[in-house]
Amino acid sequence: MNDTTPNDAPVPFPDKEERDALILEFQRLSARLTRAGLMSRASSSRLMRSMNQERRFAEDKRHAFPELVLAILLAIDDGTLKEREHFLRLKDDHVALHLESVAPALFHAGRGQLPSRQMRSLFHFGWLHFREVVRARSERMRFGPEEDRRRTVIVHVPSAHNFVGSRPAPVPSR
Repeated sequence: MNDTTPNDAPVPFPDKEERDALILEFQRLSARLTRAGLMSRASSSRLMRSMNQERRFAEDKRHAFPELVLAILLAIDDGTLKEREHFLRLKDDHVALHLESVAPALFHAGRGQLPSRQMRSLFHFGWLHFREVVRARSERMRFGPEEDRRRTVIVHVPSAHNFVGSRPAPVPSR
């Protein structure tokens, strides 16, 4: 379940001020290279357009990831996602999510429009920046007999609840 190597440490997602400072620094460097004749204006403009586009993509992922995590947590709590069909409960408050079965279940329940490929991309983003929530991004888990092994994403449930600002559903008493 350990998906990290020594050079594969999480990179904290920078806040708005840090992102703005990095973009400004990049713009200044690009302008200096253009003035020095080491880069054309067209190349500089293309780089800046690409940088701004990638920044928007990262912002979109930063907003979409908590929404996805919350939708999954709520679907687990209310029974939309079924254990051994869509996810497995692991020791130490972890769950293994099979995204290829979670995506259609959330879609049919009206909880999400994302295909499994986009979910996998968001969980990769989460693994890069929010390692306390996403502990592993591609683990093989057995959902039944030996031949029913699936690729899963491992999520730490208490950290996920803290991340999205929700509380775990209370255990019903009888």
